[in-house]
Amino acid sequence: MITTEPTENAVDALAGKTVLITGAGRGLGHGVARGLAAYGATVVAVARTASELAELAETVRATGGTIETIVADLASPTETARLAFDVTTRHGGVDALVNNAAILRMTAFLDLSAADFDETIEVNLLAPVRLTRALLPAMLERGRGAIINVSSAAGIRPFAAETDYCAAKYGLEGFSYSLALELAPRNVSVNLVSPGYRIKPTSITAAEFAAWPAERRAEFRDSIDMADAFAWLAVQFPAEGGVTGQRYDAFALAEEVRRMGWTGARRSGAPEREGISA
Repeated sequence: MITTEPTENAVDALAGKTVLITGAGRGLGHGVARGLAAYGATVVAVARTASELAELAETVRATGGTIETIVADLASPTETARLAFDVTTRHGGVDALVNNAAILRMTAFLDLSAADFDETIEVNLLAPVRLTRALLPAMLERGRGAIINVSSAAGIRPFAAETDYCAAKYGLEGFSYSLALELAPRNVSVNLVSPGYRIKPTSITAAEFAAWPAERRAEFRDSIDMADAFAWLAVQFPAEGGVTGQRYDAFALAEEVRRMGWTGARRSGAPEREGISA
């Protein structure tokens, strides 16, 4: 369950809202999907591995949550387009989009094949761009929406053996800030988050993680602890006083939401770098 009971305001704000989360089969996306379902959102969870989505769906439904799962490989523009079409057809679009799916190889540049480099750019940068392009019109038609892009420390500073990852995350940061400027007058927020503590690496499956020694598993926290931040960001609308164009440490923001309450955190959460709050 979510680390704190969702407040009445929060449940009212998210109840019945449709939130699409990519990379939901494991890691950060898995925890965020569980958390937003606890807030009453209808979660559309996307991942490449059907078995991981099945486990997530079972967990969410066991606690009374509403979830739909879609298997898609976001490295494929065709599958990304199909995903957007299916979601628009079934739900008329989404109220919030969480672009979380990512590949992290940690391979030296000359050891990285051109195909692998391109795949990282496709999943980590171009898939968020394509999903945003496809799902944004419905948000604009509704008059409000929220886009949450998951970045990384690699989006603001370089790391060796992460040329593909850094290139994609730097690009995602620039895309997010620029789009936030465009969409603020149209009541759609665009914000960035970066995980604020160690969570299970996305490249490690649930089965592999379970096989690790207990002391090693204890070094990582459950990503559901950050779900409060995503719930808060999912209902930020610039024309209604919500924040946009900001970059947050997800765990710090979640702690602020839990400490200050649903409305108290509106202006108190300090971004890591200056944005364009409405």
